[in-house]
Amino acid sequence: MGLFFSKKRSDGTLVRDGDPMQHIMPYIMPGRNESAIYYKKSIDVEQVQAYIREQRRQGRRITLFNVVVTAILHTLYQRPHLNRFVAGRRLYQHNGYDVSYIVKKSMTDEGNESIASVELDKDDNIFTVTDRMKKHIDQIKIEDVKKGDDYLISTFSKLPRWLVRFTVTIVRWLDFHGIMPKKLQDAIPLYSSVFFSHLGSLGSDAPFHHLYEFGTTSIFITIGRIYDAPHKNRYGEIEWKKSVDLMCTIDERICDGYYLIKSMKILEKYLNDPRLLEQSPADHESKAEPAAAPVGRVLDA
Repeated sequence: MGLFFSKKRSDGTLVRDGDPMQHIMPYIMPGRNESAIYYKKSIDVEQVQAYIREQRRQGRRITLFNVVVTAILHTLYQRPHLNRFVAGRRLYQHNGYDVSYIVKKSMTDEGNESIASVELDKDDNIFTVTDRMKKHIDQIKIEDVKKGDDYLISTFSKLPRWLVRFTVTIVRWLDFHGIMPKKLQDAIPLYSSVFFSHLGSLGSDAPFHHLYEFGTTSIFITIGRIYDAPHKNRYGEIEWKKSVDLMCTIDERICDGYYLIKSMKILEKYLNDPRLLEQSPADHESKAEPAAAPVGRVLDA
């Protein structure tokens, strides 16, 4: 019976300290979507576009999406509270930096969607992130290759409704108690730090997206199309610049508003100067001055 009352998980470390309110909130607001806050950030991407053109002249094909994902990795590393999740009414710190995003196999109404899950770490930079994302996308677009999660979904979609409901109930129970088999967890693409949807690649504006109640993803970001938007320069004059909207849906139980706003400023810093992303988060940390000791601690159960 002790297994069912264990606080340990294979994908996260229990957060014991910090603001007591954060440990009470999962009981007051059990679901992610009732705990969701919505944050819109309009980003000037002219520096990003110039950087992308410069890299392509050197033979490297980097996209806006690659830049945003790498900037998020740096932000999560510097602001670890964003890399948390609630499971079983408890707050956990992700053990890694996984990102998920939707890939459409063909740009047609009949084209199926698949989810790419990419594992990143503190030693990644814009170049390694780009290569890893490209590798996953290329694998998904090979029509005769079916990933584990696609096979799982395809199989269960053909089962009787009662059996699907029963199986999902069991899987949710295992997840709630943190005892889901790692192999099954890896086959379900909803265990990640951040979930992305790049609708700008389809020429669409970005809507706010819901959070998934299953899995461990606390942040969903949609990226819209590039458009002209007014920005105030340092002289107080209005200039029209190429911009993109990032629409963020965030589980507020993982951090407070003050922490979130400061984190978004760090994200904007990297998007305003993408050359910073040529270094990894670990490289930036080694060159930074020693930081003050954190207020809270993350301990193993």
